[in-house]
Amino acid sequence: MKTTDNVLRLLENNTLPLSGQQIADNLHISRTAIWKAIKSLQENGYEIESKPHVGYLLLDPPMLSEAFIRRNLTNKVPLKFELHDNLGSTNLRAKELGTLPQTNEPQIVISDQQTKGYGRYGRSFASPKQTGIYLSILLQNQQKHFNAGLLTTATATALCRAIEKKLDMKPGIKWVNDVLWKNKKVSGILTEGITDIETGDLKQVVIGIGINYLTDPDTFTPELQQRATSLRSAVLAKNVSRNVFIAAFLDEFFNLYPNFNSSSFIQDYRKYCTTLGKRVTITQGSQTTTGTAQNITDTGELVLNDGRIFSSGEITKIRSTQD
Repeated sequence: MKTTDNVLRLLENNTLPLSGQQIADNLHISRTAIWKAIKSLQENGYEIESKPHVGYLLLDPPMLSEAFIRRNLTNKVPLKFELHDNLGSTNLRAKELGTLPQTNEPQIVISDQQTKGYGRYGRSFASPKQTGIYLSILLQNQQKHFNAGLLTTATATALCRAIEKKLDMKPGIKWVNDVLWKNKKVSGILTEGITDIETGDLKQVVIGIGINYLTDPDTFTPELQQRATSLRSAVLAKNVSRNVFIAAFLDEFFNLYPNFNSSSFIQDYRKYCTTLGKRVTITQGSQTTTGTAQNITDTGELVLNDGRIFSSGEITKIRSTQD
């Protein structure tokens, strides 16, 4: 297994074909061992181009790959990655990393599957293997007046920009942070803070993103099919791997993040927000409020037509004003 892993790492980190001799010289193994490793990788779903007198070239795999994610990044922000086959929750792992000695580099935790994924209000988030994108970003907070709501709306905007650019589709946002396709949820975003016990200051921020990327909507329960769907059809049509899409999202996010407090993205958020102009019911704890969504403030708050303003809450009903 170690030989196979070493061959995989070598192929991942080279954008040009490697001959069998180059691999043998680099890893100090026989040509027979290389052939067996290549065959094993192919049997496990890796697509490896093999040409006589040219060599082996690993194509972007369906599996998560830090090398292929990095290869597709255009933003030069230094990032630290941690990839897993299986985790309870990427947000929980990011919080664990927050307790360790830190550098200022953002840390990206990605898992192929989650067994204890969760969203707002602790609700479970289904995270099947090899079909979704489950990603958390750990950020060191350098700001005195941190606006978590504004960062959440910036993240939703970044995700919509990536979907629009890579998949050629027009997503929507249900205030605050549910990303939609054809009025059904395809992604949820959860922002959590880590405070310093001694000072009470916000020390770090974790942003979790779960995306139904290649998940087959037919596998959803009938109840879930009423409100959720997947990007699967567009992904297959455009042939965009998870690695490429993750890189596109991270590029968009880190283009927005340095200046998210300036609200420079809010016009885009309003453009994506499908809530505006609709009759909505907003739930805050045991309180419910009904009205017509009229605007989004520059700090991401929802304004109703009667002037009431909401900085948080959950929209539990949404309908046309003609209904």
